[in-house]
Amino acid sequence: ERGVGVTLRDAFRGRALAPDAETRLESLGRVAAAHADLAVQVVVHDATPQPPGDDRAKAASAALVKGGAKPDKIETLLNVDAMELEVGYQLVQLVDTTKGGDLLERISLIRRQIAIEFGVVVPPIRIRDNMQLEPNTYVIKLRGNALATGSVYPGQYLAMDSGAASGKLVGVETREPAFGLPAWWIQDNARSQAEMMNYTGVEASGVLATHITEVVKKHAAELVTREEVTALVKQLKERAPALVEEVIGPAATQVKSGELQKVLQNLLRERVPIRDLETVLEVLGEWAGKTRDIEVLTEAVRHGLARTICGQYKDDAGGQSTIHCVTLDPQLEDTINSYVDRNDRGAFLTLPPQLARQVL
Repeated sequence: ERGVGVTLRDAFRGRALAPDAETRLESLGRVAAAHADLAVQVVVHDATPQPPGDDRAKAASAALVKGGAKPDKIETLLNVDAMELEVGYQLVQLVDTTKGGDLLERISLIRRQIAIEFGVVVPPIRIRDNMQLEPNTYVIKLRGNALATGSVYPGQYLAMDSGAASGKLVGVETREPAFGLPAWWIQDNARSQAEMMNYTGVEASGVLATHITEVVKKHAAELVTREEVTALVKQLKERAPALVEEVIGPAATQVKSGELQKVLQNLLRERVPIRDLETVLEVLGEWAGKTRDIEVLTEAVRHGLARTICGQYKDDAGGQSTIHCVTLDPQLEDTINSYVDRNDRGAFLTLPPQLARQVL
C-alpha cells in the first residue's frame, strides 16, 4: 500500500491549527487528490495532557479535505480485487519500467492473449509489494485467496529441460513453477552453453508471466461473474440484437443470465473457448425450451462448438488434420452412464469403488 504518515509537532496554538501548518496540510491534500490511491495519516504529537474532547486531529483532517483530499471511507476496505500479484522487494524491479522492468507490458499481453484465445476479459491485476514475503517470492491471488506461489531471480535465467537436454548445468536446481519441469537458475554468462545443451532459457519476468497465464487459464471459469456475462452479452447485442433479445432479453423466458453463466463456466473449466458467444446463444435458444438441465445444455453447446474444440487438438503434421484420441468400449461407456445421477443440483458420478478400480 502507498501512503504518507504526517506527524504534527508544535503545529497548534492551543486547539487552533497554526496558519503555516494549515497551509502545508492543504498542499498535502492537493497531492492526495491528484493520487487517489495515496493514503494520508495525520498524527498529533504533544506530550502535554489534553482534556477530553480534543479535536485537533479533526482540524488537521479538515485542512487536508480543504486542499482536496477525500475523507477515508471504511467501506473502501470491503473492496476485493479480482486478481492480485504480491511480490517480494527484490521483484519490484520487474515492475519498475525505469529499471528496465517489463512485467506490466507482459501482463497487458496476457490479458489480450486470453481474450483472443478464450473470449474472457481478465480484470486488471493489482500488483503489490509485500515485505513479509521472501525477497524473490511472489504470490498470485484470486479474490484475496492465494492460488499459486513461486520464486524468480532477476538477472538470472531459468534453463528448462523439455526432455531433449543433455548433461547437467551449474546453477540452482529447481522446478519451473507453471508446468513443474526440471530446471536450473543460471547466470547470464552460462545461457549460451545451456542452449547448446538443448535447454530453453527464460528470463525471470517471462517465467512469472507464464505462471500468471497458466493460473488464469486454469481458473478462468471463476472470472466469469454475472457482471462479466452482462458485459459480454451487451457487446454481442451490438452485432446480433435480434438473437440477444429473443434468447436472453428482458422479455425472453428461454435463458436466464445465471444459466448462461453456468454454461460458460462449464465450458471454461474444460478450456473450451467462449469467444463465439453468438453460437452459444443460438444453441441455447434452441435447447432451452426442451430442458433446464445445465449439464445437458452444456453438452448441446459443445456440439455447437465442435469445430472450435477439434481445432484445439488437431495435428496438422504431414499436411493432414488428425486428432489423436482414446475411445471407450461402448459397453463400458453405457455402464458408466448408468451410474450418472442427475438432480436439481447437477449431474454426479456414483460409480461403486470396486468398479472404479476395475476401470482404472
